Amino acid sequence: MRDAESAADPEHELASYFAKYKPALAELGRELRAKLRKRLPGLNEIVYVYENQGSLVISYSPTDKGYEALCSLALAPSGAKLCFAQGPALAKLDPHKLLKGSGKLVRHVELQAAADFDSAELQALFAAALKLANVRLASEAKGALILKAESQRRRAKAAKRPVAAKPTPKKPRR
Repeated sequence: MRDAESAADPEHELASYFAKYKPALAELGRELRAKLRKRLPGLNEIVYVYENQGSLVISYSPTDKGYEALCSLALAPSGAKLCFAQGPALAKLDPHKLLKGSGKLVRHVELQAAADFDSAELQALFAAALKLANVRLASEAKGALILKAESQRRRAKAAKRPVAAKPTPKKPRR
């Protein structure tokens, strides 16, 4: 259960999610998040926690819906990935073949260090993704930090509740 301070401060709660990873991976995640916030001003950060997979996903969306995100930062014990929506279409605009995966919606780039984010090839991919998504960034805009982890927990808990069995109708006697 969350304490009062983390419930009142989404940044504090997000920090607690990062703290669940090995220090080097947590630091990489924090550095990449800072770079994404700078690169994508005005987009909302929507945070999801997938405890059964050990992953943390921060989606960058012009709305409050993660599925409308331009891209997402995914942290898992295996490392950090930058996932792009519209993956198949974006892959056609990726001359350096940075995008990995074969998903129908999303493709990703694995990042080993925060410096990988600054490569000209990845920044060109961002420009193509923004153009493809028709998203305009406003440097003075500030996006919100939206934690969806609590609503995920409530849905998961509700799904685990046993459903009361309906009584079977009795067959008439003859």
